[in-house]
Amino acid sequence: MKMKKTDILMITLISISAFVIFVGAIFKLEHWMYGDVILKWGVITNLLFGSIEIWRLRKIIAKLKGEDNHRNHV
Repeated sequence: MKMKKTDILMITLISISAFVIFVGAIFKLEHWMYGDVILKWGVITNLLFGSIEIWRLRKIIAKLKGEDNHRNHV
C-alpha cells in the first residue's frame, strides 16, 4: 500500500517532536540551560500532532465504516 504525503508528513512531525522530547530530557538530566523549555515544547508539539493524527484516523475509520454499511445494504 502506497503511503500518502500527509501520512509521511505526520510520521515525520511526530518523530521530530519525539526527538525534541528526548533532547529536552537529556538537557534536564545534565542540568543544562533551557532543558525544561525544550522538553515542554516537545511535549506540546507531540500532543498537538498526536491529536491531529487521531482526528485524521477517526475520519478515515468513519469513512470506511460508512462504505462497509453501504456494501451490506446493497
